[in-house]
Amino acid sequence: MIALTATLLAEIIRTRREHTLVLSGLRYNAYLDFMAAAVRANDALHAISTDDQDRTADVATAMRESGLYRARELLLVTGSSEMVFAAESAFRGLLEVRDAVARGLPLNWPDYRPATDGMAQDVWRLRQAARREFDGSPLDLDRLAAIQTPHIAERLRRDSQD
Repeated sequence: MIALTATLLAEIIRTRREHTLVLSGLRYNAYLDFMAAAVRANDALHAISTDDQDRTADVATAMRESGLYRARELLLVTGSSEMVFAAESAFRGLLEVRDAVARGLPLNWPDYRPATDGMAQDVWRLRQAARREFDGSPLDLDRLAAIQTPHIAERLRRDSQD
């Protein structure tokens, strides 16, 4: 009886461990897919905003082809609560940009900058939540911003001298 109980307990532990590993992999892929889709959608919306044609159909196509809606659904099902709320905030920020671009507003419209800044903050919070989810330490945005790199003109000049 003791051997049977020990075997059953070992199997339960192994099954839970496997479930945790599978879920962790699903979450990891869902988070990366969502972030990549958000970038694709944002880039497509920026490209569309420079076109003077009717944007409504282009915006709908760009959002659909970005994979954002599918990625959001996957994240809603598999993500932790923290990730779901962070992703939803970023998603809604993108919807605001989508709607503005569909209405034909240029990127320099007065309310666009706060929306962009808010979306950037939402995406940053999403990244930080993902790092915490996978036991990574949060990144310090000020330290990242302080990294000095030569301007492109300096790099090109230096490269042409070599």
